[in-house]
Amino acid sequence: MANVNSKSKPLPSGAAGELAKVADWLQTSEADFQTVNNINICKNTQGLATVTDELLKQFAAEVTSAPSENRVTAIHFDRSAVVPVEDSWTVDLIPVHSNGGTITVESQQLSIGQYVHLKKEVRVSGESFAVLLLSQLGT
Repeated sequence: MANVNSKSKPLPSGAAGELAKVADWLQTSEADFQTVNNINICKNTQGLATVTDELLKQFAAEVTSAPSENRVTAIHFDRSAVVPVEDSWTVDLIPVHSNGGTITVESQQLSIGQYVHLKKEVRVSGESFAVLLLSQLGT
């Protein structure tokens, strides 16, 4: 596993304002988290797309490359887990809620209101909920 690919950055102010709404929804049964390969993934993708719409609109200006495809998912980190990043994809990991502990991406601390851009898989620890914006780079 590689080190974090970039330093954490603050979210745009408009995006940061949307975090509470997203965090509240992710903590409901409506999010429908299910364990897949030892990662708790939100299976209600339509609900997730709806609740994250404004957050991602505000965040879109931060995406520096012109992706050919975007996807959004959410993970509940209730134990240390590896976030995979497929070839030709990048992941912007946006923590939206922490259960009081420290969120760590590899050896770097990440706070609510920040995000990190990933190009390779990393280990994330600290009980938290995060939104992941997956972008496929044009080939």
